[in-house]
Amino acid sequence: MIKAMTTSRDPVCGMAIEVARSSRFITYRGMRYHFCSAQCLERFNDIPALYTGSQRIADILPIPKRRKLRLANGNESDIQRAAQRVGEMIGVTSVTTEKTHLLVEYDLRKTILSQIETVVTAEGLQFKEGLHGFRRRLWTLTEASELENAAHPGPGACCNRPPTRLR
Repeated sequence: MIKAMTTSRDPVCGMAIEVARSSRFITYRGMRYHFCSAQCLERFNDIPALYTGSQRIADILPIPKRRKLRLANGNESDIQRAAQRVGEMIGVTSVTTEKTHLLVEYDLRKTILSQIETVVTAEGLQFKEGLHGFRRRLWTLTEASELENAAHPGPGACCNRPPTRLR
């Protein structure tokens, strides 16, 4: 007799999920994956290869990021409320405020800058544009590239790993 699985591990954050109570799941390449939150499901959908590779769980290392996000509006209480909401996100390790800035540290495997920006803007705050807007867009692009490289590790050449010399 085959015993039914009672728990499953969220492939993004590693949390144990009770399969019977799970409302967030997806079938990917014939395997069913369960998630603790909409945030983890969204991360998985963005780049499933990052979470379904053949790496051992013990070998998966965090990809730490630290961003200083400049705000264009908001009073101190609005900024504190946004910081609290960001701090509740899976993968965020630290959030501090400085006048009109949020200093956010997070694990790129579990959350990305655009998810953090969504939470902040949902609190009615806006980010500065100009050079800071350009910088945020650049961070978003480099994060996507970094995640893609992490999802497909190998000795082959790519933008971050130049080709070896031919003999």
